[in-house]
Amino acid sequence: MNTSEKTNPKLSLELYVYEDDFFEKNHITELSQLIPYLNTPKKFWLNIVSHDENLLSGIAEIFAIHPLALDDIKNKQQRPKLEEFDNFMLLVTKMLYTKSNISNIHSEQVSFIIGKNHLITVQEDEFDIFDGVRIRLENPAGKMRKMGPDYLTYTLLDAIIDEYFILLEKLYDRTEQLEDQVMVNHHKSLLSAIYHHRKSMQEIKKIVWPTREILSAWKKSESPFLKKKTFPYINNIYEHAVEIIENLEMQRESIATLLEIYMTNISLKQNEVMKTLTIIATIFIPLTFIAGIYGMNFEYMPELQWKYAYWVIWAVFLLATAGMITYFKKKKWF
Repeated sequence: MNTSEKTNPKLSLELYVYEDDFFEKNHITELSQLIPYLNTPKKFWLNIVSHDENLLSGIAEIFAIHPLALDDIKNKQQRPKLEEFDNFMLLVTKMLYTKSNISNIHSEQVSFIIGKNHLITVQEDEFDIFDGVRIRLENPAGKMRKMGPDYLTYTLLDAIIDEYFILLEKLYDRTEQLEDQVMVNHHKSLLSAIYHHRKSMQEIKKIVWPTREILSAWKKSESPFLKKKTFPYINNIYEHAVEIIENLEMQRESIATLLEIYMTNISLKQNEVMKTLTIIATIFIPLTFIAGIYGMNFEYMPELQWKYAYWVIWAVFLLATAGMITYFKKKKWF
């Protein structure tokens, strides 16, 4: 098969080739340009920003990627997972970030294919959070050039985990804002904001939880593509993932408390309204009773012929109302 036939005319793949004292960055426009690097002792990182099936099939053929692994890479809704094959390891996770606020979380699948001397990453979008890793890779005095593709994978995963912490801080800030609002704002839009905030927290947790599981499996792996000196670093980001999950649990409890406070405030407000209406209705009960009596069309009602009856009835109304209001205030009912 001619691999160049499976390329896109606008194909641009990032290829970073490195050794202890060597670094080279290339933009690959033809898949055939990758072939010379397969048999070189130099380590390289190939970053692909595409889920084009033809492109990924061409990459799979060059690097002998198993069809099942290729299916996992192509599936953008793939749950974070770790699988080991004879000639590589596949690690799939999610990159989470926000370009504005915590209400707009972007999720992007990132697949890692870890070989003996190479790392292939497959992303969905050109925007990523790996610029710091690229800068470190260019540094000749840094540790990354001396380490293998497994360590490079660790640094990329560490960048992803660090972004989770940034989102967690934004969650904290948003929770504090809602806590301030819930005591003074009883509008239904606040309830919608709380539910939306909880949804954002659940989105993060849904990604971090399986990520913790694959990190746990990775640090226990006996794969030849994972060197022992990388284990402490993997354990470090595993502990970070555990810390994030614990903090998310705390956030979940805080959001549940916010909902309880909101519903309690609404209930109190409704009770106040009902109490006011009850007091008004209570005041009008005797007034309605008296008006009802004198509203009857009996012929012989002596008060109807008295010239002061109208004003006396008004006096009774006012005295009854004043008396009940005084009584209610004395009982501290309002």
